[in-house]
Amino acid sequence: MIKVCIISCGMITNSAHIPAYRRFDDDFEIAAVSDINETAARDTAKRHGIRSFYTNAEEMLEKEKPDLVSVCVPNCFHKEYTLMALNYGANVLCEKPLAFNFADAKEMFETAKSNGKLLMACQSMRFTPDRLAAKEYIDKNGLGNIYYGDFSRIRRRGIPYWGTFHIKKISCGGAFVDIGVHMLDAVLWLMGNPEIESVIGETMQNHKCELGSLKSSGALAGKVHNARKFDPDEMDVEDFACGMLKFKNGANVSFKTAWAANMPESSDIRLVGDKAGIDLPSGKIYFGENGEKELNMKKPIYDAPFFGHMYIADNIRKVLNGLDEPIVKPEETINAAKILEMFYKSAELKREVYANED
Repeated sequence: MIKVCIISCGMITNSAHIPAYRRFDDDFEIAAVSDINETAARDTAKRHGIRSFYTNAEEMLEKEKPDLVSVCVPNCFHKEYTLMALNYGANVLCEKPLAFNFADAKEMFETAKSNGKLLMACQSMRFTPDRLAAKEYIDKNGLGNIYYGDFSRIRRRGIPYWGTFHIKKISCGGAFVDIGVHMLDAVLWLMGNPEIESVIGETMQNHKCELGSLKSSGALAGKVHNARKFDPDEMDVEDFACGMLKFKNGANVSFKTAWAANMPESSDIRLVGDKAGIDLPSGKIYFGENGEKELNMKKPIYDAPFFGHMYIADNIRKVLNGLDEPIVKPEETINAAKILEMFYKSAELKREVYANED
């Protein structure tokens, strides 16, 4: 059995991590949870029948000595708690984004390596039927030289109004680090993780007082426990982001992502190569003047609001038992962290930012 502890007891812990581990209860035992909010920790433990809860994560790590820790704290504290868990001898699954700059991501993976432990970013949105089928097709048949791509992740009204997603000093960013990073990760994965050359980025805030439902705001199970009251006057992060990525292999990728925008809802990816192009989520392949065919998309294996976390949990149990390789690789996460760093620097400086800048 893989002994699991979870740090922080918010929505993603209750709706995604705990159900994912429980899906494989022959392999995982959730021993304890922790949260600085005692009510959240106690209620989570009681709700899910977990035997112990703590208000101090380090005390939990010291007493429980887990094999695996889920780090589900707000974004700006990912590094602190990930390093803490690694240095207590645990493997770590950290919620996305793992880090916000190249140096932090590199340090975190170096610490994992020096301790002989697994560290994985929870990039759970690779596992939609269209993206899985696209990856299989690209790896088998190829699109040729991929020279252009774009992605769009738009919510009509979906600003998270629980927790601290909207506060920069706690979440480090807004829509781009929350939902845009899933799209960035998927595109890098599908493209074979090309090395970034430059980024042009722009952030905006237009709809901070216009909120949607819990589900449309990212609580896919439709419920949040012990929610913090939302105050729009605290919101100092973007609800809209857009830009262009230029890679060293010559490819360009444009993007837009929004928590709230007067546009159709979207979660789209397009990649264009000199052999073929691919459109997601429609699953269509285009080639030549009239060539067109559809991907062989399969039904999701898991029927759950956060089914991607179940793919991740399945992979981790196999990795820790020596049966598989990590599905989200360190070099992919480090590349994404570098792009996040460059994007926000570009938005702040109002200019293109290059990877080789000091």
